[in-house]
Amino acid sequence: MGMIQGVFKQFRKPTGWLAGLTALGMNREHEKVWRWGLEHIAIQPDDVILDVGCGGGGAVKILAQAVSRGKVCGVDYAEDVLPTARRVNRAFIKQGRVEIEHGSVSDLPFLDDTFDLATAFETTIFWPSLVDDLREVRRVLKPGGTLLIANEAYADARFEERNARWARWADFQLQTPEEIRQCLVEARYAEVEIDTAPDNNWIAATGKKG
Repeated sequence: MGMIQGVFKQFRKPTGWLAGLTALGMNREHEKVWRWGLEHIAIQPDDVILDVGCGGGGAVKILAQAVSRGKVCGVDYAEDVLPTARRVNRAFIKQGRVEIEHGSVSDLPFLDDTFDLATAFETTIFWPSLVDDLREVRRVLKPGGTLLIANEAYADARFEERNARWARWADFQLQTPEEIRQCLVEARYAEVEIDTAPDNNWIAATGKKG
């Protein structure tokens, strides 16, 4: 494995001494797409929110700042990033407003009907079985709860060469906007909406648990 490919593999599951650096780098590099994605939803001060694939905890911190009377739970299957996520959110954790947990999107460690909102930033491209995992997220949403997906890349002919290289190095799979829509519909989400920023190759998708 070449050095560049090794670095890209860290994006899928940061491990070892590089995990903290990778997590902090993702916090910095992904913030613009997080904030753009969040423009597609309304957050209430008392919402209970799940951030799936929380990585270094940067998005959890943004969400916690928006829910003064609510709570945010971050979950990630890469154990080595959790210390970074907890440091980034140390103040909110002390206040009881943030929890950072180890777990997989395929088997979330939460009860049914727990969350008003679930977010998935830069993570669905790595999920083992997109439709099945979307169903698992739906399970933990309250009736009427919302899922927001925001990614920095989707399948688009204009970015095909770049995206194919990234996907090969980091071992992820991109979908077209219509494919993402169909996966959400198959997973029984209602009111599915898709938006793109074509010049950036960004995508945001939302759906509700009926």
